[in-house]
Amino acid sequence: MKKVLIGCAALGALTYGASAADLRAPVYKAAPMVAPVAYNWTGFYVGGNAGYAWTKSTDTVTGVSGSAPGLITSGSVASSLALDPKGFIGGGQIGYNWQPSTMWVFGLETDLQWADLKSTVALPSATDASRIMTANEKLNWFGTVRARVGVTPWDRALIYVTGGLAYGHVNLSTALTRVSLVTGANTCVLPGGGANNCENGSAADTRVGWTVGGGLEWALSGNWSLKAEYLYYDLGNISHSMTDPNFPGTVFNASAGLKGSIARAGLNYRFGGPVVARY
Repeated sequence: MKKVLIGCAALGALTYGASAADLRAPVYKAAPMVAPVAYNWTGFYVGGNAGYAWTKSTDTVTGVSGSAPGLITSGSVASSLALDPKGFIGGGQIGYNWQPSTMWVFGLETDLQWADLKSTVALPSATDASRIMTANEKLNWFGTVRARVGVTPWDRALIYVTGGLAYGHVNLSTALTRVSLVTGANTCVLPGGGANNCENGSAADTRVGWTVGGGLEWALSGNWSLKAEYLYYDLGNISHSMTDPNFPGTVFNASAGLKGSIARAGLNYRFGGPVVARY
């Protein structure tokens, strides 16, 4: 009888233990952590852009020989003509980005722009209204070769600074004319066959300088990105002499600085790999 009671007690304990185990809450294993996905800027890209440019430029006329120095110092001809050409620009760019870490992006970009920056100013002398100095300046096209250094403060955003070589084709022309204060007609050639002192000249040249700026680029879906950019450029100076074959001894010199700014937006397509995991 004693053995029977001990067996029943053991069986009851086992049954109770199994029931208690069944009542405990199930244990789940945590899902493995997945690294968030980051945009990868590495790769070649091409794109287009359009924007607006404005130049700070003054055509400064100086006397070289003959009566020219005296005409300048006496104020008989205008010697400072503020041109400041401005207008539309548009073109394309090609470049390469390298992203060695999640924060830093390095790159090289070159672009070529068609430009429509032009200005014409006509200014009479302060002492002789019949003497008109006219200046014309135009920037025909513009290009750069620049390095870029950027950071990615948040996913798909690239903030960068940029700088390097700038070049562009510029025209400058300057002319001194005489007009009739009665009729307004050009009197550089007089009716009797004589001539007034009317020097003129022009220059067309590709100037080389530097540029610096910065921008923001935002990655869209796929491999497309949109950017906004500002550049300041300095192409040095362009100058030319002003002569009149009827008065070969009287020579002026005209010179204009070529400094300006560009604000533009662009769209790029990157030939790179897929996005990568951020660690």
